[in-house]
Amino acid sequence: MPRYRLRTLVFLMAILPPLLAVGWWKYSAWRAERERLRQRAAIRLWLTLDGTSLPPPAALRPKSKPPTTPIPVDLRKLTRPE
Repeated sequence: MPRYRLRTLVFLMAILPPLLAVGWWKYSAWRAERERLRQRAAIRLWLTLDGTSLPPPAALRPKSKPPTTPIPVDLRKLTRPE
């Protein structure tokens, strides 16, 4: 019976440290992102109360329009020479 307990302990000692490390890295990245968002919200609030404003986020900025005139294409350059 002790054989199975020792094998289980060795298995857990081999598997748990990498799992804990990955979990800790993901948690610290999430925590850093949350702190960055909190600071950004605080800055926006301060600027709003101060009467100034920030430019809108990239998702809300108007997109640049594509050119309305077509680009001329030389069809002779696209075909094989005879």
